[in-house]
Amino acid sequence: MFLQNHLPGQPVSPLQILTLQQVPPGLLTISDGRGRAYFSQNVSGEVSFTAGGAAGWHTAKVTDENGAELACLQFRLEPRTELRESSGQFRELLDICYYTMADEALKHYTRYQGKTYYYLVDWLRDHVHTLKGMKYFEPKVRSGIELYRDSQREDGMIWDNVHRREPPGTSPNHWGVRFQYGGFERTFEDGTAQFTRIPVENDVEYLFVEGIYYTWKATGDTAWMVSCLEPAIRALEYTVNSPYRWSAKYGLLKRGHTIDTWDFQNEEDCLSDFANWPDPMAIHPEKTRFGIMFGDNTGYAAACEYLAEMLETVGRTTQAATYRQRAAEIRQRLNELSWNGRFFTHHVPEDPNVKRDLGVDESTQISLSNTYSLNRRIAHEQAAAILRTYRELKDNLPPGSPGEWYLIYPPFPKGYNGHCPPWQYMNGGVSPIAAGELAHGAFEHGFEAYGVDILRRSLELGRRFGNQFWECYTGAFPPPPPRAFQTVNLLPLSNCSPSLSDSPATPTWTPGEHPELTGFPTGEQTFHEIPFQVSRALALSAHPGYAQTVEIPINARAGAVYLLHTMARGEIAGSLTIHYADGSAKTAYLREGKDLLTINHWAEQNLPADNRNGTRAVLAWKDYQPRHLHVYVSLTGFDADPHKEIRSITLQAAQDGTLWFVLGLTLSDSAVYFPPSPLSYGIPHGWGAAALTYALVEGLAGVVDTATAFESVCLCPRWPAAGVDSAEVTIHYPASDGYAAYRYQLDEAAQRLTLTVTGSGRQAALRLLLPASVSAVNSVLVDGAPVPYRLNQVEESRYLELDLALTGVQTVEVIL
Repeated sequence: MFLQNHLPGQPVSPLQILTLQQVPPGLLTISDGRGRAYFSQNVSGEVSFTAGGAAGWHTAKVTDENGAELACLQFRLEPRTELRESSGQFRELLDICYYTMADEALKHYTRYQGKTYYYLVDWLRDHVHTLKGMKYFEPKVRSGIELYRDSQREDGMIWDNVHRREPPGTSPNHWGVRFQYGGFERTFEDGTAQFTRIPVENDVEYLFVEGIYYTWKATGDTAWMVSCLEPAIRALEYTVNSPYRWSAKYGLLKRGHTIDTWDFQNEEDCLSDFANWPDPMAIHPEKTRFGIMFGDNTGYAAACEYLAEMLETVGRTTQAATYRQRAAEIRQRLNELSWNGRFFTHHVPEDPNVKRDLGVDESTQISLSNTYSLNRRIAHEQAAAILRTYRELKDNLPPGSPGEWYLIYPPFPKGYNGHCPPWQYMNGGVSPIAAGELAHGAFEHGFEAYGVDILRRSLELGRRFGNQFWECYTGAFPPPPPRAFQTVNLLPLSNCSPSLSDSPATPTWTPGEHPELTGFPTGEQTFHEIPFQVSRALALSAHPGYAQTVEIPINARAGAVYLLHTMARGEIAGSLTIHYADGSAKTAYLREGKDLLTINHWAEQNLPADNRNGTRAVLAWKDYQPRHLHVYVSLTGFDADPHKEIRSITLQAAQDGTLWFVLGLTLSDSAVYFPPSPLSYGIPHGWGAAALTYALVEGLAGVVDTATAFESVCLCPRWPAAGVDSAEVTIHYPASDGYAAYRYQLDEAAQRLTLTVTGSGRQAALRLLLPASVSAVNSVLVDGAPVPYRLNQVEESRYLELDLALTGVQTVEVIL
């Protein structure tokens, strides 16, 4: 007896159809990795079956009428998280999400008190949010939470992050000086790393509990969960007892005025008491102007319920009731204070007399935690209102916006420019974090078509930028300022051709041996909307034969000076000095890799976009020469005082032999301006990709673990909302080998929906989204036998519901 087209040790996937050949006559029984029989039939010769049940080694055994074994073989069932469907779009989306999460560049290991810990990201918050998606791919999930459990501060506080100290040391460093005032920093005894807690943050404790919960679900390890219960209780109790965290006035969590759940306050609220400079992360129980940020409270309430569920699992029902009651009370108080009928108000000051000049009516701002709150068990009516608000925003986006998935909208025009100017990062940036949470909430609350729309537009965003997800995107592109330009004639000062083929000192720059700009355009040219007159070039260097210093007469006012140039053989090209008619001057040094690129490099290079402070340099032109590889010309802007006349501009070559080639110079009446990069900054990439994974897995594919390790699962495929008529889905926890899998087929012409189901667990609740055209169901069959079912409606969507014991492989047929 053998498996057709199957080699020894070759893994088998759930729902894979296998064929046994040369089967002796007898009773064939096939058992899964737990020893549960899922196929039993009298056969002989050849028989096909569908693999299913628990992962691991499956046994196919043939016995005679007396129970004697006639033949036996084993094969290994190996589930892997994968999704295949008829459009191909959502498989591609999952692939991009996984790549983005797996490619996270941050450090992943720490050694603390003799134990090595692995984590997805070295900030607890980021680890927990990334875990939402990576738990379906990564087996090592326990120690990321154990690190923060094992290092918990004595009063229950949880550290925000862990960072290596390189080189090791125990004397106070930057973080120690800033945060030692409240015990918010602790260096390892061996000096190799340190824990810090960003003082203003008030989400860490509930995220610690959420992380325990996710890890328990993925591992199915209740003994491990029990080891975390007391730390979890201490963490949640710390929150309600700390003067830094709890508002006695409102009976809610409080924080300084940050943008949503982020870790920096506006300039008005910075304290200088501890670091001797205005620290946006520092708070003080008596000096900080605290307020209620709703997201801290919806997150804490959800964590109370996660903790209650874990306590109930081990029979601690009295304590569980306490936390369920606390969650209900927090939600009630929060709704009374922060709910405005459409969404939660971003920040409500404890002192109503506090007025901040941040340039926006804060009551109009909708922020990230509204999308999180959709998935934190708020009332359906609230979720529906939030979803409608975002859908309205989608139809009224500012110019160039990639989507309505703002971290806050509208942004703060004032107060946060040090960390993020408007439309960047937390201050009006657009993030896959919000897209994923919003899509998940849309699927759960009857807005399935909107959820699909978000996933499809997110896929387009991923495709647009290298088939991966960026952490944040520029939220809008206001029109450029009106500008007038004046090109400067460099011809009287030039000393080589614009191709650099007749540089003044051939031993230093030999055409053929060095790159030439033979393809560089001449005459009147425009780069990044800035005009230049390109004729001959100006070559500067300390080498003999080159100009070392050149003074260019200007005698005009300007708000900016733009230089078209390239360099070779050095780190500093030289300096540019603006001489004003009143005798004052301003000098800038031009650094390779910051202000311009070296003329050629073996690797593709680009100048870093600086959306935080305003981009000052961009790549103007590039070429590829087989001998010299990538060849570059850069464009750099320098701000000038528009109220002063510029007498002249001096270009001074570096004294170390660097070669500097200037091809054009232009003045503008406005300050330096380059359009911002569409890619913003500030957050690990995997966090947003994990949110989209979570929406795709639990929302559209509809696989939700309702116990642990998929022992009980809700299967709620919502493919009709995407126009998908066939799909094969397996969702797997590598940490426990728990999984659920199904094959979906919708044939509207034949009025039949078929779902073939298997998994490692024992129970499944099916919730099948019906096509919009279907208002009633004729019958439901499980393996050919009729079964009772229920119809339920969420908003305008209709679901068919039934319960199913997971016994091997079963086929559900819905006759529409």
